[in-house]
Amino acid sequence: MIYQIKKTGDFDLKEWPDPAWDKTLPYELKDVTSGANVTKKAKAKILWSENFLYFLFDVEDDHIWGTFEKDDDPIYEQEAVEIFIGYGEAIPKEYLELQFSPKGVKFDGRVSNPTGSRHDAGFNVDVAWDSLLEYKQKISITGDSGAYKSGRWITQVKLPISELNVSQLKAGDRLRGNLFRIDGYPEQNSFQALVANMEPTPNFHTPKNFAFFELIDE
Repeated sequence: MIYQIKKTGDFDLKEWPDPAWDKTLPYELKDVTSGANVTKKAKAKILWSENFLYFLFDVEDDHIWGTFEKDDDPIYEQEAVEIFIGYGEAIPKEYLELQFSPKGVKFDGRVSNPTGSRHDAGFNVDVAWDSLLEYKQKISITGDSGAYKSGRWITQVKLPISELNVSQLKAGDRLRGNLFRIDGYPEQNSFQALVANMEPTPNFHTPKNFAFFELIDE
């Protein structure tokens, strides 16, 4: 599937999303195994400039939670929003994996996936790599039972294009990637994606199913 990504000028991340986000409509994430709609919505937006990719997640959540506190902790075991992205239109054998929990914890890694399967010996995530990205989050609480909080959390990400070993982006360029959200309390029970891969069990590392992101000058 091809998604056309609109251009923006460079902007700084603020507590609430910049007006630049108003120029593009959100994508609604679906169940990763079936493509079905989900109850608690997660929406995402993408913009590009010559020097950066911008991502925004806007998540509805009945239980906003997380116990991990250090960057590169395994936040994928709890709640997170995730970006998988690689440059070029071929099925990527290498791509970035960027995750963010509602506790403000970041997980970033460079993925080597030469066969397209996370189960093969060549699959590796280099967690020692540290991205130069910037991110900002805002949590809006609409319910507080004392035991847990419910509401909405927004994550904005500003990724330097140099992280993809590219000097500059231009209209017509294509990237491959997918966007994800993991939800559920106290156990994970919802795995969402921009592009569902229809596998019987949740598996995000299926680059053959990654979307095409086509950059347009608009």
